[in-house]
Amino acid sequence: MLALMKSLMNSFVGKIVVMIIIAGMAFWGVDQMFAQIRGGLGSNMAAAGSRGFDAAAFDRRVESVVRNINADSEEPVTKPDLVEQGIIDQIFNMEAAKLTLLGYADSIGVRPSTDAVVEELRNTDAFKNPLTGSLDLDTYRLVLNQNRISQADYEQQLSDDLTMAAMRDAAGAAIYPANTLAALQGRYLGESRNVAWFILNTDTLPEPDAPTEEDVRAYYDENLEALKQPERRMIDVLRMSAEDFLSEVTVTDQEVATVYEASKSERFSEPDTRTYVELLFDTREAARTAFGLLAAGSDPASIEGVASRETKTGRRESVSDPLLADAMFGAGRQSGALFGPAERGDQWLVARLISVQPGAVFPLEQVESEIRDQLSRERASVLLFDKMEALDRAIGAGYPLSQIAEDVGVPLITYAPVDTSGRTRDGVTLHGLLQAGEAFQQSFQIGVGDTSNRFDIGEATYLTSPREIIESYTPEFEELSDQVRAVLVAQRQQNSVQSALDDLTKRIESGETTLEAEARAAGEVVETPLAPVTRRNAGEAGLPSAALGQIFNGKEGDVFTLPSRAGDMVMVMQLTEVTPPSEAELAELAPLANSNLLAELQSDLIAATEAEISASMKLRKNQGALNVYKASISTEQ
Repeated sequence: MLALMKSLMNSFVGKIVVMIIIAGMAFWGVDQMFAQIRGGLGSNMAAAGSRGFDAAAFDRRVESVVRNINADSEEPVTKPDLVEQGIIDQIFNMEAAKLTLLGYADSIGVRPSTDAVVEELRNTDAFKNPLTGSLDLDTYRLVLNQNRISQADYEQQLSDDLTMAAMRDAAGAAIYPANTLAALQGRYLGESRNVAWFILNTDTLPEPDAPTEEDVRAYYDENLEALKQPERRMIDVLRMSAEDFLSEVTVTDQEVATVYEASKSERFSEPDTRTYVELLFDTREAARTAFGLLAAGSDPASIEGVASRETKTGRRESVSDPLLADAMFGAGRQSGALFGPAERGDQWLVARLISVQPGAVFPLEQVESEIRDQLSRERASVLLFDKMEALDRAIGAGYPLSQIAEDVGVPLITYAPVDTSGRTRDGVTLHGLLQAGEAFQQSFQIGVGDTSNRFDIGEATYLTSPREIIESYTPEFEELSDQVRAVLVAQRQQNSVQSALDDLTKRIESGETTLEAEARAAGEVVETPLAPVTRRNAGEAGLPSAALGQIFNGKEGDVFTLPSRAGDMVMVMQLTEVTPPSEAELAELAPLANSNLLAELQSDLIAATEAEISASMKLRKNQGALNVYKASISTEQ
């Protein structure tokens, strides 16, 4: 159907037909369906009580997330990227969940005062004037403008954060653990346990009988379904990226030289060296005064009241303070740039950039290949854009993948038959095929000769088409007999080891033998930890996590067997003694017990409060509006 619609859109008459279809949908009331989807939410995407957010507010939240990600990410992401990664749905669910708490707070009249919001603004360093250290409205508006958020929206977000904090703090406030509970918690933390163990080599255990031919055949007949080979497909893949067209572009020596001359000082030179002066003052007021004088053009040597003055020359990597490094070495910083006042222990630092000494320029011969490669890739990207138009036309026309590849001039890659995990019959994973992502997955949902949708993954575009389907089947016994025998031998070996360990455990626990006697019989020695194990020092005992779990869940005299990852060694451990804490230890543990118990009680009460609020405050979501929003940003360029 999609191919038919694309074909229609390639002709004038077809476009008229599509317009008639759209008009007919409107005439028959299709638009009413979308109105009904809102379910009483109006223009909101989600609402609870009197609180809600519409698509515009949600988009601002998404924009904020994109900025935060890109601030710390080497590879920038876009909103369409968030749709593909499922992050848009996560943001929507988090924002919708907040509404339940905020809607309930509104219903009972809980909201922060204006003074509380202003106090939060005053305590935000980003909004402070560097000279006065107090809230500066011009700085405040500038920071919000740089982050593309209005003052009203930011203050609403701040108010909401204070409201949620107040609701959660109220749920966990004024809680005091009962003495009985605190005493139990103290005993729980202070109880000590002694253990002993030895390491048993499973090679010393009796070998099981080797399976006969009849045993192997019987195992094969009983497990025909489990021995089935999964369906596998031989898949053709078209992968197109700018690299495919590098051979079709030409870069002349003159073009390389022109780029070099235009940008050699910025791009093709060693890092510059800079000279700056650091002034230390005993008081913040003296540092502010000096900052103002330096900003007005005063010579650093003429500044009075300096506790320490030091002139430094070096490169950016020589400065350990990232803020100072950015102020002195950041892009566009010129002589006269200032930094501070910044607190340094019990003193205050002000710095001024004095001069910039450019680094040595690399010769053209040294960077020629880098420039040529960059120009080639830029031109290949332009060529790729033209090829993408040809690709879309070929897809819309419904051409087979082989013809599409021929039209765009990209080779078709045929992969050996694989299952849905990308593995061949021999267990080899074809990573090149897995890189096709959703295009690879879709190749298992279409027939032989059909072409998948186009998927853009990273810097490449993928299309796939199944060439051959190998149906699921069970190989004949003769083909699998060696593999079945190996499985049966391993299974018997495992069962034999487990049976021997179970028997050993029963004999030690019953008193028929002892841990020491079994260790001597195995040629091993019994080991113990340096100190009894408690829940406070368990992480320092040097024992496996699985062993610690058994130690604190077992009772005195219990025996545990803990096999190694490879299964060739087993730790045979016995819990020899459980000792409750003394009265002195309980008194020492009381503060820690109370602290742990208080944290757990507060967490439980907050969770219970939010559950009760969710039950009483209905949260309504408009999934249709979310889908429309995701569709709208998926088409953004």
